[in-house]
Amino acid sequence: MLNAKSPAVRPSPRRLAAVLAVAGLLAGCGLTGDDTAPTTPSSGSGSVVTSIVTTGQGPIQVDPRTFEQQPNCPRLQLRSETFLITKYEKGKQDDPRHLLYQANIENWARDCRRVGDQVMVKIGLSGRVTPGPVWPGGEIVLPVRVSLLRGSETDAPLQTQMFSIPVTVGSGAPAELWTLVDESFVVPGEPGLRLVFGFDESPQKPGARR
Repeated sequence: MLNAKSPAVRPSPRRLAAVLAVAGLLAGCGLTGDDTAPTTPSSGSGSVVTSIVTTGQGPIQVDPRTFEQQPNCPRLQLRSETFLITKYEKGKQDDPRHLLYQANIENWARDCRRVGDQVMVKIGLSGRVTPGPVWPGGEIVLPVRVSLLRGSETDAPLQTQMFSIPVTVGSGAPAELWTLVDESFVVPGEPGLRLVFGFDESPQKPGARR
């Protein structure tokens, strides 16, 4: 996804813990990319079949969650042409010798649970920042926008959140991973909703979340 191959990444213990948290969300959802299928909750101990059928004597115990109607989980969709940020030195656009850094979005997933008659959505996004040959070292702030839509991308969003994700990258360092896990979206329990996300480099209004 990047123009140049990224070197091996050795994240710090703190960053590794954050990456594992997102990896857990991705694995738990079982969904990455442009997902459309609803999430499946854990069935507790044993499978659905073993929660209904027993082979011994005595009462049959049925987990009520086996028959619980699952919530409508909004589709998670990457906004077109927003997966990559490429920064160059001023006046040196598109010259690889003057590349400061590239940042991308690589993986995403979501999970949903019912909250009354609404749905709480937990999303996980991750990617990496790769320094270029003239990056002096320091902090990079990645702007990520997530919007809840009912119609097309040109319609006004029902909800929107702007996230500022700080990533510290040293001069000549290997690529750094970044992660975002958020569960602030509580949405109507109706079908057809989408959470559209991507980098957004437009001027940010006050109150961007970090």
